[in-house]
Amino acid sequence: MQSFRVWVEKVPALRDTYRSIVNKMTERVNTAPVRITYKELEQGEYVLFHFQSWCEREYDAQTIEWARAFVALTIAEWVLEEKEPQVMDEIAAQLLEAEQLEEEWPEIIPYVNRICQESDLADGLAHELFTATTRKAKVYRKAFDYLEEERSVNLSGFVRFRLQEHWQELYESIETAIDDYLEDKQYHEFVELLRYFISVQDIKQEVVHVVPSVDKPFHLYDKKGNRLWLEQLDAVLSLEEQKYRDEDYLVSALVTLAPKSIVLHMASDKPALVPMIRSIFDNRLTTCHSCQLCRAGRRLLDAHNPTKL
Repeated sequence: MQSFRVWVEKVPALRDTYRSIVNKMTERVNTAPVRITYKELEQGEYVLFHFQSWCEREYDAQTIEWARAFVALTIAEWVLEEKEPQVMDEIAAQLLEAEQLEEEWPEIIPYVNRICQESDLADGLAHELFTATTRKAKVYRKAFDYLEEERSVNLSGFVRFRLQEHWQELYESIETAIDDYLEDKQYHEFVELLRYFISVQDIKQEVVHVVPSVDKPFHLYDKKGNRLWLEQLDAVLSLEEQKYRDEDYLVSALVTLAPKSIVLHMASDKPALVPMIRSIFDNRLTTCHSCQLCRAGRRLLDAHNPTKL
């Protein structure tokens, strides 16, 4: 027979959450041939959950750890369900006060969720951020290792002293979420400024055709098909330390040219460009996929990347 003891503060929310987790785990997890039961006792300021396990046959290398794994998993579930939201609120309050963003917390929450929940990268690889499964696995391992040496665990002490690295990672994740929010906020403010500037600017070109290229970020043409050259912007492209993005170059060029309308060719090859340009130039943008400029652009791309047969 194996025995483990978990001490929970006699606070209704903490106790009830842990009891609910244990009951759900008991119903959901099949531990046969190991049988795990528990009884609940009040002792001073704590509630004791006393777990006992029996094996219907002799314990082996696998079944000997099942009770410890079961208890460790209940602790990990409890930390994520009960303690993390509380700690997250405390961390957020501290960081938001420093940035004077207390009133903007509802807008920041989606950024925190994006970082702290599971998701996949565009290439299908597992996300490297501090996801829920990763966090639970780390807490589980801490609890499992602790229960190897100690058969009794005080959840308050475990959270305070054994999970300091966990809380630091959560702190850094929330800090990153706030940084992402501020970056997006600055970008949207910049877009609004550009939209206003464009709305009061005199039209300089009837139409500008944008064709993605390989020798420069984009080739630009006027309505007659003549190449448009921007010496100042092209000089930037020749710098050795190129810290700009192709999209930044294009937006700068279009703002300088002040077109009445913009045609983005080979639009399917640059899908992210469409919402980005439209966010600034609105209904001035149209897309094209198969005209002469599109075909010429694709031939230029193929010439730099010949097919190998």
